[in-house]
Amino acid sequence: MAGRREVIAGIAGLAAAGCTPHALRAPASRAPLGLTHLTVARELAGDYLGTLRRVRALGYTRFGFPLGAQSPRHIAQRDPVEVAALCQQAGLLVGTVRLAYTDDYQRQMQIARSIGATIVAQSAADVFFTGPTPGETTRAAFEEWLLRLETMARAAQDEGVRLVYHNHDWDHVPLDGKTPLELIAERFAPGEVDFEIDLGWAAVAGVGPVALLENLGPRVLSLHLKDLDRGCAGDDCRRFVAPGEGDLGYSQLIPRIRRITDAIGYVEVDDPVDGMQAAASAARNLTSN
Repeated sequence: MAGRREVIAGIAGLAAAGCTPHALRAPASRAPLGLTHLTVARELAGDYLGTLRRVRALGYTRFGFPLGAQSPRHIAQRDPVEVAALCQQAGLLVGTVRLAYTDDYQRQMQIARSIGATIVAQSAADVFFTGPTPGETTRAAFEEWLLRLETMARAAQDEGVRLVYHNHDWDHVPLDGKTPLELIAERFAPGEVDFEIDLGWAAVAGVGPVALLENLGPRVLSLHLKDLDRGCAGDDCRRFVAPGEGDLGYSQLIPRIRRITDAIGYVEVDDPVDGMQAAASAARNLTSN
């Protein structure tokens, strides 16, 4: 895909370059709200359908889940076709689904399309976990990995779904002058690879979420909403908490986000003590804004 078009100049110019159905506009006052599988993984393991029904009762309308095994943390992994059927029973729409860390991309994209997903996310570049220090890689290794991302993009286009890359804190750290997000944005045109922006991980990297969303513009197709407890310390500490319970100022942040993008937000609280409690708190805090 690189070499078939002029390289996009950089993150700051992306809003002007992107021409997608997700144009910048003020969304409705009550935006749709999604929830990720990871937030309620323990509850799903005990009662998958019952948990989804409780999630729907909290006001969530979409549920995001993986298409296959991603890590041992996904303790409630099920066949995605089965999960989609359970979502339907619970009154939830299939939201952004996540690629498994296997290379059968065409098959996964076919499954995503068959269950009604329109956005498929690549959760991370695994080159950040193959070196001696987790979360670190080289520019050369990352650019080599981009060839795999290109294969994913072709598979997504073949099946008529949108591929997005999900950021973590390391995606905002320059590799010989440019961050991984910048390298992706330059190599791929809008509509080939776009973005799912996790506000919590951006905050860990010291990146302002509003500026990040403004710079990426309509290439942001999905959001992960989590809050950050910067005072967290100790082995039992959980630095990611439900939106509205940390330091990011979601009461002021959400109205600003809604003026920038209509991308659907998915509450994701990593490893909460009580997933349903976290989901309930997030729904209250986010729908009151």
